[in-house]
Amino acid sequence: MAISARLRWAAALLLVPAVAAILSKHLSSRRGRQLPLPPVVVVPGYATNELDARLTELYRPSSPCCAARKGQGWFRLYLNYTALEDPAEVRCFAEQISAAYDAVSDDYRNAMGVETRVPFFGSTRGFRYPDPDRRNFSYMDRFVSRLEGIGYRDGETLFGAPYDFRYAVAPPGHPSSVGTAFFRRLKGLVERASRINGGRPVTIVAHSYGGTLAYQFLLRQPLPWRRRFVRRFVPVAAPWGGVVLGMLTLVAGNNLGLRFVDPLALKGAYRSLQSSLWPLPSPSVFGAAQPLVTTRSRTYTANDMPDFLEAIGMGAAVGPYESRVLPLFRELPSPRVPVACVVGVGVDTPEMLAYPGDGFDVAPRMVMGDGDGLVNLASLVAVDRAWRRHAALVKVRNVSHTGLHVDDRALAVVITAILLPN
Repeated sequence: MAISARLRWAAALLLVPAVAAILSKHLSSRRGRQLPLPPVVVVPGYATNELDARLTELYRPSSPCCAARKGQGWFRLYLNYTALEDPAEVRCFAEQISAAYDAVSDDYRNAMGVETRVPFFGSTRGFRYPDPDRRNFSYMDRFVSRLEGIGYRDGETLFGAPYDFRYAVAPPGHPSSVGTAFFRRLKGLVERASRINGGRPVTIVAHSYGGTLAYQFLLRQPLPWRRRFVRRFVPVAAPWGGVVLGMLTLVAGNNLGLRFVDPLALKGAYRSLQSSLWPLPSPSVFGAAQPLVTTRSRTYTANDMPDFLEAIGMGAAVGPYESRVLPLFRELPSPRVPVACVVGVGVDTPEMLAYPGDGFDVAPRMVMGDGDGLVNLASLVAVDRAWRRHAALVKVRNVSHTGLHVDDRALAVVITAILLPN
């Protein structure tokens, strides 16, 4: 992004309270006709979209309850509030959503006898409400509704790229069947979105973990393809260097934002996932000197992730971490397309976890720093200097990680980033 473009965008952002006027000018030409909207592909954040499953004859349930859907076809595994309110169903959910690393094939796979699929690829339908029955949990619906309010239409100018959030991709030389399949579908979707919009290039908007996935996708496409099909990349709250809280979720479990579910009930399932290793703090961003976790007799920095994994009983994950995760984040080269990073700052964010003893069986004292409540500031801005030739970064103060798609000021920034010309 040239300096003049950065200045134009900065100037436009000063008018965020009057963003409706900005949008109005974009949507209508001097002749009163609507200007074409740049096509948009949205890559949602972690555990935001639906995930279906079916249980085959190879499935061996831990209890009769968990076999209830065996042989009954596809059902919604995630998200189903009704099922997860039953502790017995939580146990079955954990069993069926788990994955496993196969050292022989050097890849991750589903639990035996569990087949999965991601519904509604190409549409925003699969992540507007992860539980479409209740519609009581969403931070993407308001963002999609705002886009529809200025003329975007699902499947015409607006497209969704949901994915199986349990998986990720791996460095060259290591297989990643699920991640590779997603990238193949995403490439086809971008090309289709461009084709049905008169050949215009596409803006890729991605939130959080989806931002790091979309970034890896861009790096793997030939530069001529990127320049032909990608108008702009808009990562929102992307954790370029991981998060300190990523270490805590491996210790205490991750209930995927479901407050009525005990995180410990999903601890084993979460630890089994390929994507659970991606949030670990990267040495390239956090360095070797900053203490991230302390116990009575040990301090762990970003350089000590293998030792940390061993200490919390995840020694089997050290190999996949060192070969499939760490190499992806040693460097953060520019994707060499125009980039508009939007981040939240000014929210207390854990930057060190202090355990009183030598174990991890009690809650740590948290030392707070700046960030968006989940992602640390150092991770949010890690690419700012290195990508400066192609990128601009805007910090929205006092807005949380998910609030960036809900807060009016943040939505104005994101939509402005989508609409402004390069």
